[in-house]
Amino acid sequence: MTKIWKFELLLTSANNFWFGGEHGETGFKSLRGELGECSVNMAFVVKFAKNVRNHWKKSTFAAAVICYGASYANDKLKINNLMRKYCEEASAAGSVLGQQPQRVLVLLNPAANRRSAEDAFQKYCEPILHLAGFLVDIVKTDSEGHARRYIEELQHFPSAIVVAGGDGTLSEVVTGVLRRSEGNDKCPIGMLPVGRMNASSGVEAAKRNRVEEARQLAEAAISIVRGNTAKRHVMKIEVITGQEEEYRRPVYAVGSFQWGAFRDILCLRDRYWYTGPLREYMAFLVNSFSSRPTWECAADITYTPPCSGCRNCGATEKKAPQAHSGRWWSTFTPKTNGSTPGRDFSNVINEMCTKEYNIEGKHSEITVGTATEPALEMKLSPAEASSFSFILKSWKRLQGQLEAAGREAIEARTVQILPEMMEKEKYYSIDNEEYDVKPIRITLLPNAINMFSQRKAQIA
Repeated sequence: MTKIWKFELLLTSANNFWFGGEHGETGFKSLRGELGECSVNMAFVVKFAKNVRNHWKKSTFAAAVICYGASYANDKLKINNLMRKYCEEASAAGSVLGQQPQRVLVLLNPAANRRSAEDAFQKYCEPILHLAGFLVDIVKTDSEGHARRYIEELQHFPSAIVVAGGDGTLSEVVTGVLRRSEGNDKCPIGMLPVGRMNASSGVEAAKRNRVEEARQLAEAAISIVRGNTAKRHVMKIEVITGQEEEYRRPVYAVGSFQWGAFRDILCLRDRYWYTGPLREYMAFLVNSFSSRPTWECAADITYTPPCSGCRNCGATEKKAPQAHSGRWWSTFTPKTNGSTPGRDFSNVINEMCTKEYNIEGKHSEITVGTATEPALEMKLSPAEASSFSFILKSWKRLQGQLEAAGREAIEARTVQILPEMMEKEKYYSIDNEEYDVKPIRITLLPNAINMFSQRKAQIA
């Protein structure tokens, strides 16, 4: 109090010296009032700081809740604005006069992405399909192979088939379509990436935030409304030997074939669910020192080079008619009459088409996928130097900073893999679905299916 009294006396003297009289006294009273308000505010700040310091746990929790609530509200607002624009576009497309509603079959895998696929489909995809005027038939799969069997038993194909799931569900649908002899190239296939693994659609669900997830799913749904389609290459995978009928029938894949330790360890990530988003990293950290993963893929590999077409790999190239398809979205595409004649390869001779190349040895990983050009891309990874280097490489692959480690990709038309030992509990991955290790032959089917293609999102 003594210091404050001396400070006020000093202010009074200075005020009288500069202003003097009545005005000096008025200025002093105003200044004194402001100082009083500042002291009250400072007292509140000091008291608040003391409470935060004394109850720092509660304060930290409250701050975290407030920050999360603000972030959630911000994302919710962005998603609502985003969905409003996509729904407006779908509604405008569905209100085209003089068009008949088209039937769309949706094969939904409710168990995909840890049973959150159905909720994501209902939020971000289903409203767009209904607003576009589609007659949507939703079939929920209840077991492995259900989607494939359902497609094989269909009496008539719908206007479009939509897969709401992951790579495994898409592979089942493509397998069911290509196992039928008719209607393969007339019914386009759409992919809604609501699954965890969606490499076939170029989407990694683990790296998506809420807004990006809504954007990707809505963009996939609106691509079906827009009707933009593109031909996709397919891999035909056959077991060379096998007694059961199911094994003799081919499996078709759009994504990739994988065999090796990376695949084996990645399948164990759900065991470390308690680490949350770090479960993949924890799986590699714990299991990279184990002998259970397939560290050596010992197999005899035979492949044939790519071929643009000859009498060995196909007689006549058949092309689908280019006439008006009758679907409502075909009004936006150029109309042509008749069909484009196919090219006859019966007189084309290519000696390199039948030439076989053999690769022997052991590899840490074998991957086969489709390239942009009509060819298969095979990568053979060398043996790992150490477990620590494998962990670092695997973590970079999870982050998308590194592709499958290996030598330069080998282009091929067919690839035959004959494992030296077919041990129990050893598996391949075909479109991220497990299959027992067996001798197989992979054949490229160029432009085998018609899939809806996603253009770059134009909605901000």
